[in-house]
Amino acid sequence: MAAGKRPPSNAMLYTLITFVGLFILATVLAVIYYLKAEEYRNQAATLQSQRDELASTAELRKIGSIVGAKQGRKSRLGSMVDYLDEIVSIILGTLPEDTSAEVKVDTVKRITKDTSQLLAQQPPEQLEQLEQTEPENIGLKNAAEAFVDLLVNGQFSTATENFDETMSTALPADKLEEIWNATTEQTGPFKLQIGTRTDKELEYDVALVTCEFEQGPIDVKLVYSSEGKISGLFFIPTPPDVLEKYTRPSETKTETKTESIDPAAVGLIRTIEKLKANLDNTTTAAFSLQQQLTDLRNRFDDSIAASLEKEKILLDEKEKFQQQVNDIKQDYAELEALMKQTTDEQVQTLMSQLEEERANSKSLNQQLLKTQAEAKRAESRMKRAQEKLQTLVPPPDSEVAAYKPDGKVILIDNRAKIVHLNIGTDDRVYRGLTFSVYDKNMPIPKDGKGKAEIEVFNVGKTFSAARVIRSEIKSPIILDDIVANLIWESDKTNVFVVAGEFDLDSDGDIDYDAVDKIKALIEKWGGRADDNVSIDTDFLVLGSPPRVLERPTREQMEIDPMAVEKHEASLQKLTAYKDAQNQAQALFVPVFNAERFFYFIGYKEQSTRAGAF
Repeated sequence: MAAGKRPPSNAMLYTLITFVGLFILATVLAVIYYLKAEEYRNQAATLQSQRDELASTAELRKIGSIVGAKQGRKSRLGSMVDYLDEIVSIILGTLPEDTSAEVKVDTVKRITKDTSQLLAQQPPEQLEQLEQTEPENIGLKNAAEAFVDLLVNGQFSTATENFDETMSTALPADKLEEIWNATTEQTGPFKLQIGTRTDKELEYDVALVTCEFEQGPIDVKLVYSSEGKISGLFFIPTPPDVLEKYTRPSETKTETKTESIDPAAVGLIRTIEKLKANLDNTTTAAFSLQQQLTDLRNRFDDSIAASLEKEKILLDEKEKFQQQVNDIKQDYAELEALMKQTTDEQVQTLMSQLEEERANSKSLNQQLLKTQAEAKRAESRMKRAQEKLQTLVPPPDSEVAAYKPDGKVILIDNRAKIVHLNIGTDDRVYRGLTFSVYDKNMPIPKDGKGKAEIEVFNVGKTFSAARVIRSEIKSPIILDDIVANLIWESDKTNVFVVAGEFDLDSDGDIDYDAVDKIKALIEKWGGRADDNVSIDTDFLVLGSPPRVLERPTREQMEIDPMAVEKHEASLQKLTAYKDAQNQAQALFVPVFNAERFFYFIGYKEQSTRAGAF
């Protein structure tokens, strides 16, 4: 090395190398940063584009108010999807499928459109028919109810002012009063009018006023002519279905099944569909009820037509009999005139009249045969109609009055065999009166046989004491057991008819005075005994058919001159027996044989004892 020169420093070399290295590193880092910056810029542009597709800048600023509360860890978009699914579920009633929101909305639109078309359909034909139901004849109802008010108030003369000519002749005010009094005597005092219904029978308007009496309901049937005059008046039993309609108007025999609906559980569309189905079911049920009502009206019209036909025949017979009475009066006047004529004139006149009468008799016989044939056909049609009506509507229970209790047991002395009843002199109880005792919680049996029979021996004002005549060990008398006697009533007089033959002492022989003995017993206990069955009859006590004596021979008539009269008397008894039986059936009068009768009056045990009658 030359003297005076310093050797080159390694430090500078190292510094240069370091600088170059740092420069290269900075360049590489700058390149990397640039590349990363470009990548981030591209990603930012992509994200901005995606964000613009999801929501605009203004929408993003109001994202909280648009979507609402954020659900848990879900994003705003996820929360919005959940809200949309909930809306679709409420509308459709089912959970939505995992499809796009567009498909879900289209599905809701389609089902909503179908439901709207279903609701827009025309109402069913049945509903239109129901809406066309005619209103009732209010004027006719008011007139009928006013007529009944006149009867109740005793204004019979005023009530007959609206009668037509035939009714005014056949039913004057005094006769109308008699019929009304007989009706109230049989059914008890009038209470109130329950309801009124109208109908049409041929060319007549008919109003039926249902009235409540003490013993039960009765229909006052008024038939009005085309001029508004009353041409018919009837008192008939109220059909049970009509009475049920008045007492329970909100109920119906046809049950319509409707499905209970929870809109929150099944969805709005499903709710609308079920409501529509329920409406259709209700309309169908209403139409069915309307058809049933129409059928019942048709059957009732048929029965009324047959009844009017029978009534017309009876009116024709009445006019015929009236004509016969007029002819007899005319014949009497002519006969009186003949008595004033000479013998020859009388013979000539009588011969002429004889020929006329023969011709008239022949003509009348032909008319009578024709009328009888027509009456027979009408009666046959009436019988068929009644049989058909009875198969559709059972007749009322005519024996319901027999099962009415008269009192109850309030005290028992088993050792002395004495019971006390809750009825006394205030109820017209007297010594010697007998009752049958029945279980308090059981209806009175059909045969009338009770658990015991008692006889009153002491009577107070509001109670009475009775000794036990017959009782059963297995079924002793207990408190509140009911007592009854078919004859005795505290507030009315029952009417009885006794017919037939009876063996009162059960010895196998007919008692010739049995009918008189039973009648005397009825009269003794406050009843009334009539000879013939009528509308006033409450009960018929029927024995065995009377025996008819054989027609007497000539030898028997020589021995007993009264044999023919006895034979005819036996025939008359049999005829009266059959007439009573038939009349009771026609008027729905309850019929009791002797054994059942004695059970119902608590006298079965004593009836076979000596001196019982």
